[in-house]
Amino acid sequence: MKCKDYLIGFGGHTMAIGLAIDKSKVSEFEKCFLEVAKNSNISELIPILKIDDIIDIDELNRQDVESLNLLEPYGEANEMPIFVFKDLKIDSIRWLSEGKHLKLTLKSNKNTYISAIGFNLGEYVNIFKIGDRIDLAGNLEINSYNGFDSIQINIKDIMKSI
Repeated sequence: MKCKDYLIGFGGHTMAIGLAIDKSKVSEFEKCFLEVAKNSNISELIPILKIDDIIDIDELNRQDVESLNLLEPYGEANEMPIFVFKDLKIDSIRWLSEGKHLKLTLKSNKNTYISAIGFNLGEYVNIFKIGDRIDLAGNLEINSYNGFDSIQINIKDIMKSI
Protein backbone atom coordinates (compact mmCIF):
# COMPACT_ATOMS: atom_id res chain seq x y z
CA MET A 1 0.00 0.00 0.00
CA LYS A 2 3.07 2.22 -0.18
CA CYS A 3 2.04 3.77 -3.50
CA LYS A 4 -1.64 4.40 -2.72
CA ASP A 5 -1.14 8.18 -2.41
CA TYR A 6 -0.65 8.34 -6.19
CA LEU A 7 -3.97 6.62 -6.90
CA ILE A 8 -7.46 8.06 -7.18
CA GLY A 9 -8.95 4.68 -6.27
CA PHE A 10 -8.12 1.00 -6.20
CA GLY A 11 -9.57 -2.38 -5.31
CA GLY A 12 -9.47 -6.05 -6.10
CA HIS A 13 -8.79 -9.46 -4.62
CA THR A 14 -6.11 -12.15 -4.92
CA MET A 15 -6.97 -12.84 -8.55
CA ALA A 16 -7.48 -9.30 -9.89
CA ILE A 17 -6.79 -5.62 -9.32
CA GLY A 18 -8.31 -2.41 -10.55
CA LEU A 19 -6.98 1.09 -10.12
CA ALA A 20 -7.48 4.66 -11.28
CA ILE A 21 -4.62 7.14 -11.47
CA ASP A 22 -4.34 10.80 -12.41
CA LYS A 23 -2.28 11.17 -15.61
CA SER A 24 -0.04 13.73 -13.93
CA LYS A 25 1.00 11.16 -11.29
CA VAL A 26 1.80 8.21 -13.56
CA SER A 27 5.55 8.85 -13.51
CA GLU A 28 5.66 9.19 -9.72
CA PHE A 29 3.53 6.08 -9.31
CA GLU A 30 5.81 4.14 -11.65
CA LYS A 31 8.91 5.10 -9.63
CA CYS A 32 7.20 4.11 -6.38
CA PHE A 33 5.92 0.84 -7.83
CA LEU A 34 9.32 -0.14 -9.24
CA GLU A 35 10.97 0.63 -5.90
CA VAL A 36 8.48 -1.59 -4.07
CA ALA A 37 9.02 -4.36 -6.63
CA LYS A 38 12.81 -4.05 -6.34
CA ASN A 39 12.62 -4.45 -2.57
CA SER A 40 10.14 -7.33 -2.67
CA ASN A 41 11.00 -10.96 -2.15
CA ILE A 42 10.48 -12.52 -5.60
CA SER A 43 9.35 -15.83 -4.08
CA GLU A 44 6.38 -13.98 -2.58
CA LEU A 45 5.35 -12.80 -6.04
CA ILE A 46 5.33 -16.22 -7.72
CA PRO A 47 1.90 -17.84 -7.55
CA ILE A 48 1.82 -21.18 -5.78
CA LEU A 49 -0.64 -23.90 -6.75
CA LYS A 50 -1.97 -25.96 -3.87
CA ILE A 51 -2.11 -29.54 -5.14
CA ASP A 52 -4.74 -31.80 -3.63
CA ASP A 53 -3.62 -35.15 -5.07
CA ILE A 54 -1.87 -36.98 -7.90
CA ILE A 55 -4.27 -38.73 -10.28
CA ASP A 56 -3.57 -41.65 -12.61
CA ILE A 57 -5.86 -41.19 -15.62
CA ASP A 58 -5.94 -44.97 -16.12
CA GLU A 59 -7.92 -45.25 -12.88
CA LEU A 60 -10.18 -42.24 -13.46
CA ASN A 61 -13.88 -42.61 -14.20
CA ARG A 62 -16.87 -40.35 -14.69
CA GLN A 63 -18.31 -41.15 -11.25
CA ASP A 64 -15.10 -39.90 -9.61
CA VAL A 65 -15.31 -36.60 -11.48
CA GLU A 66 -19.03 -36.16 -10.79
CA SER A 67 -18.46 -36.80 -7.08
CA LEU A 68 -16.38 -33.60 -6.99
CA ASN A 69 -19.66 -31.72 -7.48
CA LEU A 70 -20.58 -32.71 -3.92
CA LEU A 71 -17.90 -30.30 -2.71
CA GLU A 72 -19.62 -27.29 -4.31
CA PRO A 73 -20.10 -24.38 -4.13
CA TYR A 74 -16.54 -23.47 -5.04
CA GLY A 75 -15.11 -20.05 -4.38
CA GLU A 76 -12.29 -18.25 -2.62
CA ALA A 77 -12.97 -20.02 0.70
CA ASN A 78 -13.58 -23.42 -0.96
CA GLU A 79 -11.34 -23.72 -4.00
CA MET A 80 -11.80 -26.40 -6.64
CA PRO A 81 -9.41 -29.31 -6.07
CA ILE A 82 -6.28 -29.19 -8.21
CA PHE A 83 -4.74 -32.49 -9.26
CA VAL A 84 -1.40 -33.41 -10.81
CA PHE A 85 -1.26 -35.70 -13.84
CA LYS A 86 2.20 -37.11 -14.61
CA ASP A 87 4.04 -38.40 -17.65
CA LEU A 88 1.31 -38.00 -20.26
CA LYS A 89 2.18 -38.04 -23.96
CA ILE A 90 0.81 -35.30 -26.22
CA ASP A 91 -1.23 -37.05 -28.92
CA SER A 92 -2.62 -33.83 -30.42
CA ILE A 93 -2.10 -30.13 -29.76
CA ARG A 94 -3.90 -27.13 -31.21
CA TRP A 95 -5.11 -23.62 -30.64
CA LEU A 96 -8.67 -22.59 -29.95
CA SER A 97 -10.22 -19.12 -30.27
CA GLU A 98 -7.66 -17.73 -32.70
CA GLY A 99 -4.66 -18.83 -30.64
CA LYS A 100 -5.92 -17.74 -27.25
CA HIS A 101 -6.54 -21.18 -25.74
CA LEU A 102 -4.74 -24.55 -25.78
CA LYS A 103 -6.43 -27.87 -26.55
CA LEU A 104 -4.60 -31.17 -25.97
CA THR A 105 -5.34 -34.85 -26.34
CA LEU A 106 -3.11 -36.77 -23.95
CA LYS A 107 -2.25 -40.46 -23.70
CA SER A 108 -1.03 -42.48 -20.72
CA ASN A 109 1.53 -45.28 -20.86
CA LYS A 110 -1.43 -47.71 -20.84
CA ASN A 111 -3.05 -45.97 -23.85
CA THR A 112 -5.80 -44.21 -21.91
CA TYR A 113 -6.75 -40.92 -23.57
CA ILE A 114 -7.96 -37.70 -21.96
CA SER A 115 -8.62 -34.20 -23.28
CA ALA A 116 -7.24 -31.09 -21.66
CA ILE A 117 -7.98 -27.42 -22.17
CA GLY A 118 -5.86 -24.48 -21.11
CA PHE A 119 -7.67 -21.17 -21.16
CA ASN A 120 -5.34 -18.29 -22.02
CA LEU A 121 -2.50 -20.79 -22.54
CA GLY A 122 -2.41 -20.72 -26.35
CA GLU A 123 1.28 -19.75 -26.40
CA TYR A 124 2.14 -23.31 -25.30
CA VAL A 125 1.37 -24.54 -28.83
CA ASN A 126 4.75 -23.03 -29.74
CA ILE A 127 6.52 -24.67 -26.78
CA PHE A 128 5.26 -28.27 -26.88
CA LYS A 129 4.80 -30.70 -29.75
CA ILE A 130 3.15 -34.04 -30.46
CA GLY A 131 5.07 -36.80 -28.69
CA ASP A 132 6.31 -34.63 -25.81
CA ARG A 133 5.78 -36.07 -22.35
CA ILE A 134 4.29 -33.61 -19.89
CA ASP A 135 3.13 -33.20 -16.32
CA LEU A 136 0.26 -30.88 -15.64
CA ALA A 137 -1.87 -29.54 -12.83
CA GLY A 138 -5.55 -28.83 -13.25
CA ASN A 139 -9.16 -29.32 -12.31
CA LEU A 140 -11.27 -32.23 -13.50
CA GLU A 141 -14.57 -31.58 -15.25
CA ILE A 142 -17.13 -33.18 -17.52
CA ASN A 143 -17.04 -31.55 -20.94
CA SER A 144 -20.28 -31.68 -22.92
CA TYR A 145 -19.81 -31.02 -26.62
CA ASN A 146 -22.02 -32.01 -29.57
CA GLY A 147 -24.10 -34.30 -27.35
CA PHE A 148 -21.04 -36.20 -26.13
CA ASP A 149 -19.75 -36.05 -22.54
CA SER A 150 -16.12 -36.73 -21.66
CA ILE A 151 -13.74 -36.20 -18.78
CA GLN A 152 -11.50 -33.21 -19.34
CA ILE A 153 -8.63 -31.55 -17.47
CA ASN A 154 -8.83 -27.78 -17.13
CA ILE A 155 -5.11 -26.93 -17.13
CA LYS A 156 -3.71 -24.58 -14.49
CA ASP A 157 -0.01 -25.27 -15.14
CA ILE A 158 2.03 -27.45 -17.47
CA MET A 159 5.66 -28.55 -17.85
CA LYS A 160 7.75 -31.17 -19.63
CA SER A 161 8.09 -34.40 -17.66
CA ILE A 162 11.44 -34.91 -15.98
